[in-house]
Amino acid sequence: MRIYILLLDLLIFLLTVFAVLKVRYLDFTVPFFINNCKVMIPVFFIITIVLFIFSFYDLKTLYKRQKDYINIAMAFIITFLFSATGIYFGVNIVNIVTPKTNLIYVFIIYFVYIYISRKLYTVLNLAKTNIISFGTGAALNKIKRELLSLPNYNLSYEFKDIEEFKNSKINIDIKDIDLVLLQNKLLYNNKKTLELIAEKFINRGTLLKIDLDFFEELFLKVPKEGLKDDMWLLLGVSAREKHMFYPVIKRLLDVTISLALIPFCLPIGIIIYILIKFIDKQPPFFLQKRVGIGEKDIYIYKFRTMISDTERPTRLGNILRRFRLDEIPQLLNILKGDIAIAGPRPVWTEEYKYLNAFIPNHPLRVIIKPGLTGWAQLNFKAPPVYCVLSKPVFKNDEEQEEYFKDAIIRFAYDLWYIKNYSFFLDLEILFKTIRRMFIKDKHVSQ
Repeated sequence: MRIYILLLDLLIFLLTVFAVLKVRYLDFTVPFFINNCKVMIPVFFIITIVLFIFSFYDLKTLYKRQKDYINIAMAFIITFLFSATGIYFGVNIVNIVTPKTNLIYVFIIYFVYIYISRKLYTVLNLAKTNIISFGTGAALNKIKRELLSLPNYNLSYEFKDIEEFKNSKINIDIKDIDLVLLQNKLLYNNKKTLELIAEKFINRGTLLKIDLDFFEELFLKVPKEGLKDDMWLLLGVSAREKHMFYPVIKRLLDVTISLALIPFCLPIGIIIYILIKFIDKQPPFFLQKRVGIGEKDIYIYKFRTMISDTERPTRLGNILRRFRLDEIPQLLNILKGDIAIAGPRPVWTEEYKYLNAFIPNHPLRVIIKPGLTGWAQLNFKAPPVYCVLSKPVFKNDEEQEEYFKDAIIRFAYDLWYIKNYSFFLDLEILFKTIRRMFIKDKHVSQ
C-alpha cells in the first residue's frame, strides 16, 4: 500500500511543479519544465525521506496521530533548509536552474497536500472489518482495547471459548463476519475448536487469525504469551525464507554507510576524545565483551561514559549517552563485520547468560548479527543492566516478570525484527534512528 501512496505523492508533486510554472510562466517551454524537474525530483526524494522519518508513511499509526501539524511543520522546515542549501551550493558546481520563489510555492502546496491526504486516509479508509473473537488472555484483551481506537475494525462478537459460542442464543449472520480472531491457547486446550471454526467460518471463506499473529500486526512486537509459546515462536522464526542476496546487500549497505559516515564522525570523535581526556581524565576508549551472532564473543568499541571500575557516569557520560555519541567508534565494528547497521543490540556477555535463565527463548536474539541500532531502540527505552544489580529472590512468576519487564519488552521488539527483517526495514530503522537520537527515553512510546 505504501508504494502506491508514494507513487501518488510523486504524481501530485510533479503536477504541483507544473501548476506553479504554468501560473508564473504562462508560455513556458518543455525544456524549461524538464530543467526544473531535474532540480525538483531530488527535492522530492529529500522530502520523502524526511516524511518517512516523521512516520507519514506509517499507515497503521496515522489513526493515532493527534499532532500531525507539529510534525508536518518540522518536516517542512528541515526539508526546505536542506533543499535550498543543496540547490544554492549545487548551482556553483553544476549548471542547474535555481527555482527560488518556485521552490517556496511548491513546498507550501505539496505539504498542504500531504497533511490533507493523510487526514483523508484516516477518514475515507473506513471499510469495516467485522471481527468475531474466541478466547481470553492478555494478548487478546490488549488487541480488543486497541481495536476500539481503530475505525476500520469492528469487534462484532466476543466469546470466551467454543462452548460459549455453541450455547449462545445470539443470531449471528456468518456472511457479515470478515475475520475470526482465535486465541492460540484454545487450539491446545480443545481439539474440536479448529474443527468447528473450519465448519462455521473457514469453509465459508472467512479469514482466520491467531491472536499472537494479529498482535504482531498491530503492535509490531511479539506478545509475552508468544515468548513462552515454544512451538509458535520457533515456527515463526525458522519459517523465514532465506533470500540469498539479502546478506550480500546488507553487508554492502553496512560497509557503504560506515565509510560514508566516518569522514563526518571523525572530527566529532576527535573532539570527544580530547574532552574525555582533559575533562574526565579517563582513558577515552574502552572495549566491552558482548555476544555476537551464534553466541560468538565480540568486543565493542565505545567512548568511555562510566568511571573505571564503577557504575557512576563521568562528567560527559550522560551527554554522550543521551545523543548516542559514545557509539561512534562502533563504525569500526561494522567494518570488521562484528555487527551490522541494523539488528538487535549486542548484549554484554554476563548479562546475556543472566537473562537466558529468566526470559523464555532469550537465546534466539543471537541467531542473526547484532546491530548498531535496531527496532527495539526505536520503540522502547534502554533497560537497566540487570546483571550488575543485586540478584533478587522472586516469590512468584509475576514478581519475576515485573522485575524483568523492560528487558522482556525490548526482547519482544528484537524478536519481531528477527521474524520480519528485510532490506527496506533496515533502511527504515536507519532513517528513523536519526530522529530517535533527539528523543529522550521517557518520551519513547512504550
